[in-house]
Amino acid sequence: MIRKTTFLESHHYVPQPGWTRGAFSVLRAGKVAAGSHYGVRRASHAGQDVLFCISGSGSIETLGRRLELAPGQLGWIANEHPHAHVADPQRPWTLLWFRLDGPEPAAIRQRLFADDTPRATIREAADLVDWFDRLFRALSGRDIGLDWQLNQLIGELLTMVDQALAEPVAPGVPGVLAGIAAAVRADLARPWTAEELSVLSGVSASQTRRLFRKHLRTSPRQWLLRERLIHAQSMIAADRMSLAEVAETCGFCDVYHFSREFKRSVGIPPAAWRRGELGGTTGR
Repeated sequence: MIRKTTFLESHHYVPQPGWTRGAFSVLRAGKVAAGSHYGVRRASHAGQDVLFCISGSGSIETLGRRLELAPGQLGWIANEHPHAHVADPQRPWTLLWFRLDGPEPAAIRQRLFADDTPRATIREAADLVDWFDRLFRALSGRDIGLDWQLNQLIGELLTMVDQALAEPVAPGVPGVLAGIAAAVRADLARPWTAEELSVLSGVSASQTRRLFRKHLRTSPRQWLLRERLIHAQSMIAADRMSLAEVAETCGFCDVYHFSREFKRSVGIPPAAWRRGELGGTTGR
């Protein structure tokens, strides 16, 4: 028996002019019980489509890959590239979906999935179903302040996906990473080699790197650099030390290296950042 496609929910929205240059919104959302021949194929489209399979199965084609989706799995489609989503004709899926738009939505996808498959298994599927229910109510009600409400809902969704992608934390791992963080923050001027971090963690240098990648989504080197820059900002804003003294205290080999890394991460040199932060402040 061939099943016909039924759209159980269908919502459209047009955000305020210019809104998506600075915040997130939802352009479309819905729930579809797909028919046996249901499928969508495009060369490109606005935003990013996010699909959540609640029953049946199907596949998405994105970034040159074909990914199967089963119940409880979410797929993220890169709409800026050729893409498609197709129901399994034998077991056509029922989907919850929405179209995300905002400042650099493709960069958000990249931040979540990096170079991995843009698919996530949602461990608490009921939470995501509830999220869609709240989204549908918001879109159908169109209350005052809906743009802000949609931006908040997107933040919740991105957090949910990020948590779904995170590896389960083994017993003792939070304590190991917290111990490393405490020791490093107490002595940022120290060079902190990979071997020294390995001593703190109690495992090999390669295993330490895997812990950082798995649970903090970064390398020890990048994490250490951010910690040094965060501390440097506090010291610069206090306006009691020269930039050379700040660089030495925070573990940079010299003020030139410090200035280069600061500008690369923050966007402006530390001297300009200090002037901007202090502005017309007096009495220091």
